[in-house]
Amino acid sequence: MTPIEEDFIGDKATIEWLKAQKLSTQNVYKYIWKRFLKFTGLSGDQILASRKEDKEKLWEKKVMEFKDWVLSQEKSENLGRLGTATVRSFFTFHFVELKFRRTESQKLTKAQRKYEDYRFSLDDFKKMFDVADLTEKYVLTAGKSFGMRASDFMALTRGDLQPYLDRPVPISLGEMPTKKEKIPAYPFIDSDALPVIKLMIDTMTREGRIDPSEKILTYKEEIQLSRILKRLVEKAGINVGNKRVRFHCLRKFLIDHLSSYMSESKWKQIVGKKISESAYISPDTLREDYARAMTETTFTKAVSEDVELLAEKKAMETLAKLMNIPEERRKLLLRQIKGTKTRKDLDRIAEKMRNENQTNGGQACANGHCDETFEQIPESQLLTYLKAGWQIVHRLESGEVIVKR
Repeated sequence: MTPIEEDFIGDKATIEWLKAQKLSTQNVYKYIWKRFLKFTGLSGDQILASRKEDKEKLWEKKVMEFKDWVLSQEKSENLGRLGTATVRSFFTFHFVELKFRRTESQKLTKAQRKYEDYRFSLDDFKKMFDVADLTEKYVLTAGKSFGMRASDFMALTRGDLQPYLDRPVPISLGEMPTKKEKIPAYPFIDSDALPVIKLMIDTMTREGRIDPSEKILTYKEEIQLSRILKRLVEKAGINVGNKRVRFHCLRKFLIDHLSSYMSESKWKQIVGKKISESAYISPDTLREDYARAMTETTFTKAVSEDVELLAEKKAMETLAKLMNIPEERRKLLLRQIKGTKTRKDLDRIAEKMRNENQTNGGQACANGHCDETFEQIPESQLLTYLKAGWQIVHRLESGEVIVKR
């Protein structure tokens, strides 16, 4: 006899329904369904038989009453909402679906937020990092770097991370599966997380955990991730007031900052949220935008020169494409920018571009527009520039604008 059959002896309707669910869903449904049976005083078989004879929507009313009962017992809006969803699942499974008016459905699904998540700052992260042990540092920095959900973060293995650790940051991990939405994420290792991940891999090696399939973390429950953050907040002496601290706060932190530097479809692709197929961007292109965002998402002494150089090269490439110079010369400049290895070389190319854009005569001037000046500005400054006679020539996906005069 299975555990479900032992819990609901002889209740065929309940057993069939629960066995059809995933294991994680079964546990939740069992917990709530027992309360519903207690509330009604009936078994699943009896409820199903009653519903088949129901001509007056008695069971719709009963479910509405059940939510109110849960709220009076548990004082939890979320549990009340989940409770009605569980009961409706039972009826839907047995093809005797409950039907509600729009206002009734809104009442059933409404769950008032009781807590607001704490919004971490880089200063918070630095304080937490300073009091953390190695595993805690990994949860903090890698969690912030990847922006993964707890279930996906817990599933990461040595083989997922180790092959890429000798590359310059930000390091693309390529396509990673997600459990909730069943679509891939494309996370990156930032400059805070890289040294910590290397130490974690070294520790695993010393412990003999060298198989690529070995999970980085061996916790059995996802809640451990949130507990680590709460412990670090307390050790670091951070006052969060009545705000909630949980692992999901790291995901929200990354999303908030990525959205300032790239389009919605791009940051969704990085953290593993659904986008249209036409919006897919290669990981190499995502890396450039992620690198620019790292100026606001990393707390180490400075973002690596590689990252800052990459961001400046991206801006210069955009300007080069807009300059009034012959196409062959423009292609050469783009190749030079792409191949630049140092800031000094990039400054030299920038000076050359300014000179060519202002040259009078020769092939360096096209269409009679030799005196145009281009600038890349944040959108917040746009009105000031427009009043001064500048014109918009291009809007970047980061939210910044290229203007000319």
